[in-house]
Amino acid sequence: MKEHDVVVVGGGISGLSLAYYCIKGGMKTALLEKNSEVGGSFASSKYASSGKNFWLELGAHTCYSSYQNLLDIIEGCGVTDTIIPRAKVPFSLMIDGQIKSIVSQLSIPELLMSVPNLFKLKKTGQSVKSYYSKIVGEQNYRDVLSHFFNAVPSQPTDDFPAEMMFKSREKRKGVLKNYTFKDGLQSVAFAIAAQRGLNIFTGTEVLGVRLENGKYFIRTAGGDEFIASTLALAMPSAVSSNLLRDVNPDIANHLGQLKAATVDSVGVIAGKEHINLKPVAAVISPGDVFFSAVSRDTVPDDSYRGFAFHFRPGLDEKTKRECITSTLGVSMSNIVHSVNRINTVPSLRMTHFQWLEKINTMLEDKKNLLLCGNYFGGMAIEDCVIRSKSEYERLKG
Repeated sequence: MKEHDVVVVGGGISGLSLAYYCIKGGMKTALLEKNSEVGGSFASSKYASSGKNFWLELGAHTCYSSYQNLLDIIEGCGVTDTIIPRAKVPFSLMIDGQIKSIVSQLSIPELLMSVPNLFKLKKTGQSVKSYYSKIVGEQNYRDVLSHFFNAVPSQPTDDFPAEMMFKSREKRKGVLKNYTFKDGLQSVAFAIAAQRGLNIFTGTEVLGVRLENGKYFIRTAGGDEFIASTLALAMPSAVSSNLLRDVNPDIANHLGQLKAATVDSVGVIAGKEHINLKPVAAVISPGDVFFSAVSRDTVPDDSYRGFAFHFRPGLDEKTKRECITSTLGVSMSNIVHSVNRINTVPSLRMTHFQWLEKINTMLEDKKNLLLCGNYFGGMAIEDCVIRSKSEYERLKG
C-alpha cells in the first residue's frame, strides 16, 4: 500500500495542474494516469525520422496570453523560454470539395445589419445559437459561424451556453497573444510531471474507490492500492461518477447527469511536397463527415505537414481514409505516420449553471473530495486550470 496526502486520478491538464498546486502547498501527492504518458488533451503525437522530430496535436491546439493561471504554472516549471509563436494562417471552409475563405461565405449585408447587436446584447441566459444568430444574422450563423463553433468541441453547439464558449479574460502583458511550445503542448505536461515531490504512476488504471475511517483507498487494475486523506478526480464526469458510486451515491448520480460527446480523432503526417493545400490553421467542413481538420501549419516545418481530423462518431475506417485523402489531395502511400485517438468532451446545456451550483453545494462539506475537469467553468484550457486551483484552495480552506 502506498499512502499519500493527496491522490489525483487523471493525468490531463486538470489533474496535472491540481497536483502542481498540491506539491507547492507541501502535500505528498501522487498522480495516477491510465495511459502510458501524461497529457490527456495535451498528449502530442510524435513522429521521428532521420533524426528529426515532428509533433502534432490531437486534442488542445492553442494557448493564449489570457491564460494567466496556466502561465503561472509554466513560469513555475521554468519552461517559459520554450513558448513559440503560431504562424498567422487562415481558418477555411470546405464547400463542395473546394477550400473557401470564411469571409467569402458570409452575407455582408446581413452582417452589417446585425453586428450593432454586439454592443447591446448580453450573453447571459442565451444559447450559442440565440446569441450569435443575432450578432451575425440567422443565415450567416446557419451557413458559416455555427460550423466554426461546432469545430471547437467537435459536436453541435447550438444549445451550449453562449457565455461558456468564448470568454473575455485579462491578457498577460509581454506574452504572445496566441502561442504553443517548441516541443508541443505535451512538453508542458512533462514539465509539470517532472516537478520535485510529485509521484507519477502511468499505466495505472483505477478500478474502484472506498472510504474507510476518513481515508480513501484507491484500487488499481494492477492490484496496487493507494491510500490518501484527499481524493481528487480529474476525468470525464461519467468515469468519476462510476468511481464514486459506493463513496457518495448522491454526488455520483449528479455527475452522471452530465452528457458528453466522443470525438474520433485521426492525426496524419505527410511530406509537405505531397500536399498542395495552401497553409491553413484548420479546414472546417459544414455538413461533412468531419468537424475540422486542424493543421500543424501554425508551426511550419521544412519537411512535413500534419493534420488532426476530428470526425463525427461512428464512421468506418474506409470512410475516414477517403475523407482524409480527398481533403488533402494525397494517397495513403504519401502518409508517413497516422495515429488514432478517442477523446471525451462535455456536452454543455443551458441548465449547466444550475447543475454546477448544486455540485459545488454538495461538495461544501466534502473538503477532502476534489472534482475538476473541463466540464465545470468551461472547455478552455484556462477553465480547467481555474477549476483545479479553486479546488485546491477549497482543500486548504
